[in-house]
Amino acid sequence: MSWKGLEGEDLVQNLRQLVISFEPQIREAGTVDQSEEALYHLEENDEHFHRHEFVKVLRRKLEDIIGPLAEEEIERFESSIHDSNGQETLINKITDKILHSRHYNDLSKKLRGNVQGAVDELIRNFDAEFGGNSHHETSDHQIRRSYMSDEDDESCGSSFGQGMFFNNHEIMQQVAEKMSRHRDNVVRVEALQTLNQNLPADFISSDHWPTMKRHLIDALDESNVQIMHLSTKFITRAFTNTSPQTREVYTLLVEYLISQFNTKKGNNIPNIKSGLDFTNPENVKLMKAFRLLNEFQQETINYWIRYPDRYLEEIIESTLTLYAINQNGSQGGASIQLSPVHFIALIDPKAQWFIKWMHGNYSRQCLLRMLEKYRPIVTNAIRHCLEFSLHRKHSADLTDRSEARAIENRRSYYTEAELEYAFFVHSAFMLGRMMCFVNGRRFFPIKLKEADETVTVTKLLVSMVVVLVDPSPSKHLSVVYEPGNLVTEIVKGICNSEQVCEICMYKDEIITALLAPVSHYLEPKKHNYAPSENTMLHVADLFAMVASSTRGRRHLMYGERKDMFTKPNVSSAAHVIARFTKRALLDKLPKQSGQKPSQAVIGAFLYICRQLYNTCEGLLVLYQYELHKVVAEAWREAYSEAERTATPTLSDDSSDSTATTTKAYDINAWEDTLRDNLLNFASTAKGILLLQQTKAMNECMTYMYDRYKNKLQVSKCEKFGYGYIKALLSELWSVLESSPLDTVLFTPKAWPVDPIERASHKSLIKLLNVLSSFYAVYELLGDKSLPKKENYGFREIPDSVVEFVDRLVIVDSPAKIHSLFNFEQSHVFGLRVLSVMISCLDTYLLLQSQYKFQDILLTSQAENHTKDREEIIIDMLSIERNYVLVRAFLIGGPSERILPPRGLDMDTRGHVYPYPLISSYPVPRAYIPNLGARSTVKQENDLVKFLSLKKHDQGKSWLDKCRVNLIKILLNRADLVKGNVIQQLLDVATPIMSKIQEESIFPSVDYTGSENSLKSFQLTPLQQLGIKIAIRYGIHLKVIHTSSDVTEKLTLLLKQCAFYLQQQQRPEQRGGHAKIKFISNRYPGFDWFAATVFLIFNGNVEKSWHFLHKFSCLGSSGYLWPHRLHCSVHLPSAVMISGIAPLFSSTGHNIELLLQIELPLVASAFKMSGYTAAQICMHWLKQCFWNYLDWLDICHYICISIIMGVDYQVYLCIAILRHLQKEIMEHMQTQDLIIFLKETAIHGFHVADNIKYMQSLEKRYRKIVLPDMMHVSTP
Repeated sequence: MSWKGLEGEDLVQNLRQLVISFEPQIREAGTVDQSEEALYHLEENDEHFHRHEFVKVLRRKLEDIIGPLAEEEIERFESSIHDSNGQETLINKITDKILHSRHYNDLSKKLRGNVQGAVDELIRNFDAEFGGNSHHETSDHQIRRSYMSDEDDESCGSSFGQGMFFNNHEIMQQVAEKMSRHRDNVVRVEALQTLNQNLPADFISSDHWPTMKRHLIDALDESNVQIMHLSTKFITRAFTNTSPQTREVYTLLVEYLISQFNTKKGNNIPNIKSGLDFTNPENVKLMKAFRLLNEFQQETINYWIRYPDRYLEEIIESTLTLYAINQNGSQGGASIQLSPVHFIALIDPKAQWFIKWMHGNYSRQCLLRMLEKYRPIVTNAIRHCLEFSLHRKHSADLTDRSEARAIENRRSYYTEAELEYAFFVHSAFMLGRMMCFVNGRRFFPIKLKEADETVTVTKLLVSMVVVLVDPSPSKHLSVVYEPGNLVTEIVKGICNSEQVCEICMYKDEIITALLAPVSHYLEPKKHNYAPSENTMLHVADLFAMVASSTRGRRHLMYGERKDMFTKPNVSSAAHVIARFTKRALLDKLPKQSGQKPSQAVIGAFLYICRQLYNTCEGLLVLYQYELHKVVAEAWREAYSEAERTATPTLSDDSSDSTATTTKAYDINAWEDTLRDNLLNFASTAKGILLLQQTKAMNECMTYMYDRYKNKLQVSKCEKFGYGYIKALLSELWSVLESSPLDTVLFTPKAWPVDPIERASHKSLIKLLNVLSSFYAVYELLGDKSLPKKENYGFREIPDSVVEFVDRLVIVDSPAKIHSLFNFEQSHVFGLRVLSVMISCLDTYLLLQSQYKFQDILLTSQAENHTKDREEIIIDMLSIERNYVLVRAFLIGGPSERILPPRGLDMDTRGHVYPYPLISSYPVPRAYIPNLGARSTVKQENDLVKFLSLKKHDQGKSWLDKCRVNLIKILLNRADLVKGNVIQQLLDVATPIMSKIQEESIFPSVDYTGSENSLKSFQLTPLQQLGIKIAIRYGIHLKVIHTSSDVTEKLTLLLKQCAFYLQQQQRPEQRGGHAKIKFISNRYPGFDWFAATVFLIFNGNVEKSWHFLHKFSCLGSSGYLWPHRLHCSVHLPSAVMISGIAPLFSSTGHNIELLLQIELPLVASAFKMSGYTAAQICMHWLKQCFWNYLDWLDICHYICISIIMGVDYQVYLCIAILRHLQKEIMEHMQTQDLIIFLKETAIHGFHVADNIKYMQSLEKRYRKIVLPDMMHVSTP
């Protein structure tokens, strides 16, 4: 077998070639271990590795001998390959087999012997083969021979891993002596070469290091290029290690740089006036040293925590000692020399070294403590920033070797202006970082010698902002070093922390300076340049960061040390930005202001406005600017322009086609921007009303749906709870039953354990968000019958709520049951949806009157038993049906009804479900607690005495006294305010209040109904069912008797109310021509307030009607009595057509406004849950808290809302949410907040116990809340 190239002289030649080619890698290795490691990875790092002759020959030999063995083994084990693990096992087996084969062992033994012989030949002729200056001395040659002849001897240890292998004191001394500047240059070069060929740590730890250090400093200052290069190389190599000895090398470099700036050698340092010329070798040498210094500064942070504190302290102190040179003089002047900071500023303009040192607390504490000793560094940095800002010096382009190392034409000269600009940038970034920390801000205020006033953080930031907003034109700069970009980056760093931003940025001086470019467009001044587009975008960017926090928004809206309760400040930033945005959108900016702002600028400032108006407080401030109308108008113009834009077509003139395409893209982007901002008005209750009034709601919904289909966020700020019925039902069906496509499941679904699995929980919450309101349910289900089908397909997915109810809720036929793959799980899901829906009593009445769901569920319960027993089988469905049936039948607060559990719970008698399962109505007594009988004894108290006075004051004075007496008795004896007392209070107070102008905002309308007209007036089935429910509740409360005429009396009262209110409805709406079904005719829901009044007056229809007629004049009637303003002529046309009730747009808006201020955690919980406080509060208020509060608390709610003012409706809801705060936070975590709030009564809450809290809210917010609610009839 041929061994050509692997034996004899051929092998020696091949190895010689290999060693010579790898010499650079071997020499640069620090130790023997590093040399071996470099050789191990040569194939990875050397692209020419496989071109070497030795490698080629060796690979051919391996292929000849190993190749057949491998193929033979692969064929033998081929049948054992089954999967990936089997393949790995096979490879291991084949490899192991080959390594232990005879052929491989023979090859290895022969090859090892041949190579050993060739290596011995090369070692014997080492000087002849690899001779050089560094190998002349006998001692060095002997050291190398001894190392190579005994590869297992590790006694030489860690010393001299690159040539010297023991710490020889004499050799160290010789090297130190040879480095002296008094020796010949050849000797010095030889000594420095020896230094670079061995481990720097061994020299640094030796006794001769002080001498070597002094000589190395001299070498760095040497004019001989080779000596200077070798000394720099030693420092560079030392910095590549992470040993604590790097501190010594760093201080060496610092001492060298300090020596260059001292009085003797400092004459070589150029003056600032002369600039910095890099054709001068001395300047190049200095710059290289500073670059080496800066690179170590940025790298050492990764490991200095490993070493003692002294390591960190010496590095920081030596650095500050260097940077403090030439820091005592003022800026400028022909005789002022460049300081070290000028050099470091050119290398590291953004002071990354300082920012990194300030990052960790370990180094930050030491650095700031040391800076106290070297205060001139900070003082001079502040001076540069202030003077640069004051004199508006032209900025300079700093694009240099730090960014353009690969550019051939490097900068060779920096002017005075460029040097000072670099110093300013470096100083600004350093100070900007200091202001982010408490100890950094303690340097302020600083007193400058040449200034009369001290420099505060505010003054410094104002000077930076002035640089940003400076309108004077400047020469073209690289984007990176443009002043506006730099200052914006610095201020953004401060704004990243809300706490730091509040301390530093929330100052009127800073905000006023930042507003200067915006103010120019509103009130242009002569001889002033218009701000550039970049400046406006930078300003908008900073304002957007400020507006991203609650405190920042309030500062923009009210200014420093002011709030919503102080006199409105029309000059605050929010007002200025809103005025600019409005005028810019309408193209009504003054012509003198220069070129009008671009769409990008307008969009940026509109985004700031959006951050404000998508909160209740911000919308309150910006409401006067009617931005919803302005944005809608601008959007319509953009939409029209986009339609007019010609569609690009193929033509010879490609430039025209490109321009048209670009224009069309810009217009479409602008249209989307405006529509997106318009949509964000829907973030608040009143904002939804404003959006609806723009008549752009449908377009915004289309935009939302497009984003929803593409899985995109609607905006960079908010995520809306999408409610697209078809998409929701499709997603839901794929979780519960099956997807529309027959996709193959490799892993079967987990068998459901809980009634609502995690996979379907999200779909449940989404669907409930849509169906939580009666308005939405009525639009989707009102007057719609269930589909009548004999068969249902397995893959048939419901695409409407009616079909969903038919398939999963009203499961009344075998065909429906058989069409479901998971009948029990899916039906339970439908019953859970039904349970939440019927918590809204109007929705319950609608579903029962249209679909008779109670009858169907009762039938299903009755059929759920075995043949031999009549008892209902206890299973998941029967328990859920039982819960729904009991809940639907009983009306009452937390102590007025008992609801069964939804799970098994064994009682003391051993029953797994202690409550009776029902299959017919009425429900058993086990669910109906026994309430005390109504007291007929007249209670004497101060309130009754006051109301019984025959001669009393009239008007406002009487009302004030009545309020005092009412609050007094509620605080002391709330249990006395019931029955006859409440009747007397309402009887006496309502006529008096109807004569007070501030309270009576609706005109008094005479009732024109007759007996015949009432007979012909028909109530809907929903309302007739509601009457039965109300009567049942009244009988349960024992406030009415079970006489047969009670139903007739309530029916008569509801007809009178409906007829009377119909007189005040708009005729065009009664014709059914409205786009919204809910407002196309009479009020579709039940009049819960009228029913409540009927029960308060113990079924006396005359007293009830007298009260309601007088009450209809009061402003509070529009909120307590939702039926009152349905399609009313008293509402502005735009509000009425919107279909959004004042109860939502005003009460709901004010609830969320106060919630964000008083209970921010609760407000955040609602926002995160995708459900709003306005929604649940409207749900409670619309049905007068039936099923949520006990009867006495409901009566107290009506009394305080009428007597104390309708704003108490808002304060009561805030008090309830405050009471539920703990539960709200818990259910936000479990993601079932909407279920908890709608299904659970408000346990433990009593109106009288929260009177003092509501009074405190009244003192703070009445001036805001009450006028907003009482102006319901004004446009």
